[in-house]
Amino acid sequence: MPNVKLPTGVDLYYETHGRGEPLIFVPSTAYSGEVWKPSQMALASSLNLIFHDPRGCGRSLASQSVYTIEQMALDIVALMEHLKLPSAHFIGHSMGGRIALSLAQNFPGKVKSLIMAASGSGPAARPGADCIPGLPHRLVLDMVEMGFEKFIYDEIVESDTFFTKEFRDQHRDQVEAFFKIAWATHAKLDPFIHLCMARHNFEGTHRLGDVQAPTLVLIGEADSVGSNHIAQSKVLLERIPSAEMKVLKGQSHGFFWQAPEETNQVILDWVNRHSGK
Repeated sequence: MPNVKLPTGVDLYYETHGRGEPLIFVPSTAYSGEVWKPSQMALASSLNLIFHDPRGCGRSLASQSVYTIEQMALDIVALMEHLKLPSAHFIGHSMGGRIALSLAQNFPGKVKSLIMAASGSGPAARPGADCIPGLPHRLVLDMVEMGFEKFIYDEIVESDTFFTKEFRDQHRDQVEAFFKIAWATHAKLDPFIHLCMARHNFEGTHRLGDVQAPTLVLIGEADSVGSNHIAQSKVLLERIPSAEMKVLKGQSHGFFWQAPEETNQVILDWVNRHSGK
């Protein structure tokens, strides 16, 4: 699949698969479009799937070292223009949800429907110490102490961040395989820090009422690590006018890969419901 030079200053890698209603996947902080494919490619039999590597990640190169949520949303708008897509459905995971949210707030006509998956709207929706804007010092300290690859490995394989302990104990090979896919096209250290700063500096909470698109807030019931996505999801539900919430039992932050069949059915049902079918 091609790279395309966009007017936003990025040489963006993307792939399209399948036919039908267009669904744009926006991955979490520093991950590429590759992380969706092992679990979500099955949806290509029903939908037109659009994966991309955000600026600074995977095979995408940014000529401008500008990393903000709003800029990454503009990259997607430019990609849609390249693909001649006037509008699409969106699913954003974690930081990817913030990017999709920014797009829905600033380009409402381009968003048919929105799935905010294990995501939030910014510091104002996060309780406790996580409400402080800016790159958390603990993140830098952990990376310096552990090394970058070990830091990402521990986050995926050894902690409860992405997968529940029960799943990690019973399916260690699957968890290790996901790490290999994720790390192979993960952002390098410098863009990773910029991406983390973009994530923590974005504030869209005060404009949640501007979201016009039907919005599904999708969250695992065990997703309470780090930024407390459960609390953030409740804010999305309360403040987005047409929001609904679906809680996946027994799931953590990485429910896409821990429960792909259940997740894909939720995605397909939501898109079909909001595509006139």
